[in-house]
This record gives sequence, C-alpha cells and structure tokens, in this order.
Amino acid sequence: MSEPLVTYLHDHLGGAQVAIQLLEGMRDQHDDPTFRDLASALLPEIQADDAMLRSIAEKIGASPSVIKQAGGWLVEKFARVKLGHTGSTNFEMFESLELLALGIHGKLILWKALHAASGLDSRLRQFDFEELVSRAQQQYDKVENHRLNLAETVLSSPAEN
Repeated sequence: MSEPLVTYLHDHLGGAQVAIQLLEGMRDQHDDPTFRDLASALLPEIQADDAMLRSIAEKIGASPSVIKQAGGWLVEKFARVKLGHTGSTNFEMFESLELLALGIHGKLILWKALHAASGLDSRLRQFDFEELVSRAQQQYDKVENHRLNLAETVLSSPAEN
C-alpha cells in the first residue's frame, strides 16, 4: 500500500523529468539565443530541484516509480512532437513555455505543501522548503516573463501588427 505522500512525490518526479527534457531540447535545438540562454540558466536549477525531490523521496522510503518515470518520458516526447523544437520563435515555443510555467507552478505548490506537512511529519523537517519555494517563484517569474513577451506576438491578430 502506498501512502499519499509517496504517490504525491512520484507524481512530481515524473513532472520534473518532463521539464528537464523540455529544457534540454530548448537549450540544444533552439535557434534563438534568448530561449537557449533561458534554458541554460534554468536547467541546472531544475535538475537541482529534481535531485532534492529524489532526496526527499529516499528519506521517506519511496522507491522510484518506473511507471511514472516512463509516463513522464512519454509525455515529454509527445509534447516535443506536438510543440516542436525546430528553432522558430512561434506558437510552439509559446506552448512550450506555458507547459514549463505550469510545471514550475506545480513544483512551487509542491514545496508549499511539503512545508505545511513538515509540521507533522518529522521526515520532512530537515529540508529548507522556504528556500525551495523562493527559488521556484523566481523560476516561474522568469519563464512567465518570456511567455508573456512571446504572447504579444503569437496571439495578436495579424491585422493589428
């Protein structure tokens, strides 16, 4: 039987893999240096957050979920095909940034939930959730800024440009 905390962590570990692969693709394949630089800056932070999440999962005794990791991999591959990483600054990049922003927001609320749970679960008390929340908020703000800037061009009517 799996406790809710284990399930919750596994869900987020799968999401972290999607974000990492999305950022690797953006860093390695996008023609626009703005998006390559964004991905290059965010990738080590997202990887560090993934490592922290794995550390928390190990601390509570949650073994890796191969099914959820494979599911995350498949979602990322589907997203890459749908969203593309052909190098153009267009609607597909806008959607990629939106997917990334949603994932980072999910991580932000994960850290907040774990911080709240740490009051009753001693396994979580050693982790600095306030720092993790702050870092996730900064990541979200960066991605959201790029997403909104891109929205101005990809969502506006051609007649108004």
